[in-house]
Amino acid sequence: MKNRKCILVVDDDKDVLLFLEDRLNALGYDVLTARNGKEGLEALQSQSVAGVLLDLNMPVMGGMTMLEKLGNSSPSPPVIVMSATGHRSKLLEAISKGAMDFLIKPIAQDELASKCWRLFQ
Repeated sequence: MKNRKCILVVDDDKDVLLFLEDRLNALGYDVLTARNGKEGLEALQSQSVAGVLLDLNMPVMGGMTMLEKLGNSSPSPPVIVMSATGHRSKLLEAISKGAMDFLIKPIAQDELASKCWRLFQ
């Protein structure tokens, strides 16, 4: 049996975490979740992942701060940032700081699948 790749999903919205965990499992990925950037960084210390889905707006440590901290570590996994439509400028800023791509919430399942397959293989 082929080893399933693991993706870390970092988002403070429980419903988003459940949706993404369900969709990513259906796509053949194992999923690790964290509710903020601090928990996400802690998870990465003990678990190797193929990629990170990272919400930008969270309490404790937001996605932009986590992205910057990931950029200081080597090697860092590819990151897809996520945010609501009204935060497009923040998404583009995250791309300039090292994110590989972005998803706008609500997330379309086909877009999630294509971006994960492209970046996390």
